Amino acid sequence: MKLKDCKKAKAMKLKLQQKTWRVDDCIPLHYQLNPQLLNQIDPNLQHHFCLLLSRDVYSEGDSLPLWNYLLTRKAEFSDDFWQMMIQWFEDEQKHYEALRRVYRLISGISFREMDLVFAERNHEIEPIKALLTDEFTILVSLLFDELGSTISYRRDLWEYYRHYGPVVRQVGKYLVQDEGSHFQNAVKLLKFSHRNRLWEIPDLLKQLVQLEKQLGRYCKTFFLDHAQEQLRFPTNFNAVISQIILAQFGLAKYPEQIQNLWQWKLARWDFVP
Repeated sequence: MKLKDCKKAKAMKLKLQQKTWRVDDCIPLHYQLNPQLLNQIDPNLQHHFCLLLSRDVYSEGDSLPLWNYLLTRKAEFSDDFWQMMIQWFEDEQKHYEALRRVYRLISGISFREMDLVFAERNHEIEPIKALLTDEFTILVSLLFDELGSTISYRRDLWEYYRHYGPVVRQVGKYLVQDEGSHFQNAVKLLKFSHRNRLWEIPDLLKQLVQLEKQLGRYCKTFFLDHAQEQLRFPTNFNAVISQIILAQFGLAKYPEQIQNLWQWKLARWDFVP
C-alpha cells in the first residue's frame, strides 16, 4: 500500500503536532560546506560526528521495515492511530534523507555507498514483537523511543551539529522538534483512546527496559535503537526516561535529573562516542 493511499483514512479526532519542512529547502542536494569552516573543525570532533552519523542515518532509515510490518496489520489499528503513524513515517523518512545529506557532507561517503550498507542490514522484528502486541504497546514503545531520541538529538545539536554552520544546525533543530512532536502525539492518543489502560504503562516500561538489556544489541527495526549508544548516556538514562513518561500521565513526579541526560559525558572524554 502506498503512503498516499493510507491518507484516505478518516480524519483525526485529535489535533496532532507536525513541523512542516522540506528536506530540499533545508539542505539542498547541491549544498556544500564552506572549506574555511571545515578547516576550523577539531579533527576529533569531525571523527566522532562521523561515527555518530554512521549509526543515526541508518536508524532513521529503519523506520521503513517497521512501517512495512505495521502495514501488514493495518486492519487491527484505529484510524486515529494510523493517521498519527502516517505523520510519524513521513517525518522519519525526512530525517533519513536529511541525515544522508549531512553524512555525505561530513564524511564524503556517497549515497550509493550508504544504499549498499542499508541494503545489507538485517531487520529483525521477532526479538521485539512483545513491544508490538497491539496499538497500546506500540504507542508506549514509541513514547520511550521518541523521548530518548529527543534528548539524544538535543545533545547532538550542541555537541556536533552547531559547529557546521546554519544549514547543518537547522537539520539538528528539526530532528529535536520532530521527535518531541512524535512523543507528544503519542501521549495525546494514549490519553484519548487508551485511558482505561494507562495503569499498565509502568510495568510495560519495565519490560521494555529489561528487553533492551537482555537483547544487548539493536535489532535494526527502529525501536530500542539507543542500545547502540550506551556510552553516550549515564546509567540512569532509561530510568529517567521512564519517569518522564510516567509523569505525563500523573503516575510519577517529574524527575530533576533530566538536564544531566544531555550534559553528561564519560570522564576524560572531550566528545562522547
